[in-house]
Amino acid sequence: MNELTAVLSHEVEDLLDVLERDAAHIEKTLSYLNGLRCFVIKRDEQNLSRLLEEIRNETQEYSANERRRRMIRKRLADLLGCKPQELTLSALRLRLDGPAKSNVTAKQERLRVLAQQLQREYIATAALLRDCARINSRLLKVVFERSRTGLVCYDSQGAAAGESDAAFMSMRI
Repeated sequence: MNELTAVLSHEVEDLLDVLERDAAHIEKTLSYLNGLRCFVIKRDEQNLSRLLEEIRNETQEYSANERRRRMIRKRLADLLGCKPQELTLSALRLRLDGPAKSNVTAKQERLRVLAQQLQREYIATAALLRDCARINSRLLKVVFERSRTGLVCYDSQGAAAGESDAAFMSMRI
């Protein structure tokens, strides 16, 4: 094993460690999205606040892993004679053989599956929050703009009686 192969092997091992942390981060994010939806549905503000604080802290901690990945990617690109932007897991896999190649392939597949799950969970969470915002908007419109709806009401005799001009809740202070 020559020196270049040994250095490349070491960098690939470092990359696999970073990718494992990426996978763990995605799994944790999936858990956060599930918890977020659960707490929104249950209207559990205390646990929702706690979860959001936990997400903020996790995001700050994870940035170190992102920096490490960028450094490893740059070193690998330098070793392989390409630009860091060109070095993807697929491109790296083509330049490896043996166990390193199969390990990179396994991590790539795991990350692909997790990314697909993350996309589905994100869409579900975004849809729930969009529906909550739509419902809240309609409720606020009913509460504060009742007199502007233009609805005609009928009394027990069937005679048309317009709405009163009073809103459900006065906005005057």
